[in-house]
Amino acid sequence: METRPSHPPRTELGTEELEAGMRPSRARDVVTISLIAVTMLALFNSAALVSWTQQLPSTATNAWLAERAGAWHTLMQRLGTAQLFARVKERLDPETSRW
Repeated sequence: METRPSHPPRTELGTEELEAGMRPSRARDVVTISLIAVTMLALFNSAALVSWTQQLPSTATNAWLAERAGAWHTLMQRLGTAQLFARVKERLDPETSRW
């Protein structure tokens, strides 16, 4: 049987009471969420990745990145994820959607 420490009753509602039960987010959680978001964008919005790399300053490294982004986008088109994103985006766009 688990026992909880007893705390004296408080009369005013303060910051500690408002934050009770809320755990601070760990940096590990932020990294995990960021990796999931980047992966989803790379899989389903590869066209934006190509567009972004084409806007980078002209250097050998950026040209290499643009080539890799283009190859990735081609692969995503073959797998169908790029088209899926385009269809979802078209349906959600208020100017082109037919509700």
